[in-house]
Amino acid sequence: MNTKSLESVARKLPPWATRIGKRVAVYARAKEQLHACREGYKSFGTQYPQHILFIAGLPKSGSTWIEKMVSSYEGYHEYLLPAIAKHELATGGSHDFEMPSNMFDHLQRALVLTKMHCHGSLNNVNVLERSGINYVVLHRDLRDVAVSYHFYVQNTPWHPEHKFHTQATIEEGLHVFAERMLPGYVQWVESWTDNANSEHSIQLKYEEMLENPVEGMTRIATLFELDNSKSTIESIVDAYSFKKMSGGRTRGESSTTAFARKGVAGDWVNHFTPSLREAYGKQLADFLVRHGYEGDDAWITEERNETS
Repeated sequence: MNTKSLESVARKLPPWATRIGKRVAVYARAKEQLHACREGYKSFGTQYPQHILFIAGLPKSGSTWIEKMVSSYEGYHEYLLPAIAKHELATGGSHDFEMPSNMFDHLQRALVLTKMHCHGSLNNVNVLERSGINYVVLHRDLRDVAVSYHFYVQNTPWHPEHKFHTQATIEEGLHVFAERMLPGYVQWVESWTDNANSEHSIQLKYEEMLENPVEGMTRIATLFELDNSKSTIESIVDAYSFKKMSGGRTRGESSTTAFARKGVAGDWVNHFTPSLREAYGKQLADFLVRHGYEGDDAWITEERNETS
């Protein structure tokens, strides 16, 4: 049974049962993934200068899309380290995960693509550099992250935060996110901005990838020393378009229960009430300007002015 089928069954079970199943399944899945990575190395290892490819992104920031595109290079396979999954199930997220110094020691002679939500602490950056691993860091407007996060967690019974969103309205769920998750997510972005080594990494915005996925994917392939020819990149981008990954929906056509929910930037404006604008403004006003998402803080009161 594939992952999608398993998740379909899991959504019909009580949340406590799905969480137990998740804890058990993660180790079996990791074992299968690591075997595939080692088999990939046997066949294709000599073709690639870099054997471990690392992607960092907050949940619901487009990192799975990037992961799918990069893992389409022959021989590479996705690998979720069990330590990450265990931390997320125990704490409600992995954005504050600290890598042990031997994090990647067991991944010798394997072609690995690993995506993590962990922050860019000095420790994590140092572990990556000591291991000789280049990395892509993906950011997204945190207001859009909040909206996508709420819908995803609301429909994911095994998620540790599910109980806070399952019966919540959109407004209630977004207030919960602002209180429980937003401060850590702001710190996450700042940590990678402050600590990432530009000689071994690139930082991309999800919004930039939406606008020009060929250019973004070319930058990623170049960093990882993969085939970055125009024909290869265009073929990969086409294979993993929103329409194909969502089962036929066009970008902007929403499904609140699907992992690939809507595939657009700026959807937050359709959900933020004056109360939410005020709450998020207290935490994000300077942050959004600093990171180029807004020119000023007018968005906080914009809706009120329009309706007054």
